[in-house]
Amino acid sequence: MKHIHWLLFALLFGLLLFMFMDSLAYLFPYHEQQQLFLFTNSYLESYLSEPGKTGEYFANFVIQFFYLPYTGKIVLAFILSCLYLLPTLTIRRLTGKHDPLQIALLPSLYLFIQFESSDFEISRITNLFCIFLITCLLSLLHRKTFCYASIPCFLLTGFALGWIYPVVVFIILLLTALSACILPRLISNPKTQKSCTILCLIVYASCTFYSFVRTYNMRERLLIETELHVKKQEWDQVLTLAKKYRGESQLMDYFCNMALYHTGRMPYDLLNYPQSYGINSLFLPWVSDPRQSRYGHYLYEQLGYINEAQRWASEALVVYGETAPTLLNLVRYNIVNGRQEVAMRFIRLLKQSLFYSKQAEKYERLVPTGEVPGLTPVPQQKEKKARFANIQNLGPELIFICEQDSTNRMAFEYLMSYLILSKKTLLFVEYLPRIKQFSYPGMPPLYQNILDNYKQTQQ
Repeated sequence: MKHIHWLLFALLFGLLLFMFMDSLAYLFPYHEQQQLFLFTNSYLESYLSEPGKTGEYFANFVIQFFYLPYTGKIVLAFILSCLYLLPTLTIRRLTGKHDPLQIALLPSLYLFIQFESSDFEISRITNLFCIFLITCLLSLLHRKTFCYASIPCFLLTGFALGWIYPVVVFIILLLTALSACILPRLISNPKTQKSCTILCLIVYASCTFYSFVRTYNMRERLLIETELHVKKQEWDQVLTLAKKYRGESQLMDYFCNMALYHTGRMPYDLLNYPQSYGINSLFLPWVSDPRQSRYGHYLYEQLGYINEAQRWASEALVVYGETAPTLLNLVRYNIVNGRQEVAMRFIRLLKQSLFYSKQAEKYERLVPTGEVPGLTPVPQQKEKKARFANIQNLGPELIFICEQDSTNRMAFEYLMSYLILSKKTLLFVEYLPRIKQFSYPGMPPLYQNILDNYKQTQQ
């Protein structure tokens, strides 16, 4: 029992690391993509200028390591485990006793369950860690000196990190100290104390397991993993995850239809996959939904409609700020659109980060060329008047792209799918002859059936 806290720390660290490497691994790249830590004075000053924002700065510093496959998971598992070890060591130094109830485990287990949500703020973990670490270091002082020093420390950390965090730390330390000092007096038998500790650990483990299973969001996991595969252009995996998904999701239909095109299955299997939102399963109409702003650019980029893709990226910049994916997209789009100075502005920001500086340097070399590998914009006829995109309806945009570039196979297949889902058979038959521009082995059965039905109605 003397070194049980070290054993529990090792077990907790191992359990958290295992869960982070497996069941919760998808959350790490997601969190990393929501912010961009910059090594600049202006970035630091933006967090120091407001009370309670310093903790977010430290949290973002930690989150940037989520970019690496293993490092971020190890760091977060260590920090979360220390939320148990640090208060335990602090109370042991101050009282010379250990807590039979192991109350200090509760914050770590509670935050672990909360981490399941993609909306969880990592700063909650890092803020508590900072205060517990400072308190543990102060406990190395004389007991009376610790009492005097802890008061201004709690006030300063409350101002810097938010007042809720020192209050929580104080409550945890108080409960742990009371349990360590009072319970051994009530239960003097060492074997009974040991049994009490084991019983508490079983209760904690059971409640944590139940809460984890009950709150685990498989649908959210599938959506996040699907987007990761979309970014990597792993289209077969996207279709696999789409089949596993239960329920309706416009975003999943949106990603699934992209995968159908890129795997060559759109003219054949369009109706074999859920199209729960009709034509809106093909794209995301602009409805001023901030959560959708970071997804709309995917389709327009692949269609070559770079101006519209840039508009979506700009909206994401307004909603979510300077995140790595948004800045990278804006760099690429502005290079292709010939806006070199704008592209350089975003490149200079990325060069101040730890893990995106090399990508920024690569794009900096592409700025004079005006070309980016993988981006082929739709040809523009400069003599025509400016045209405004229809942000509510994809159909007119697909017709425009097909007229500008008759070899754009994606635009053609999406137009055919749009006309099928909108039940515009007459227009479908009108645009179907464009299929001769592409090397299909034969008329896709889906298209042939619609054409045959149309001919029968005309007889």
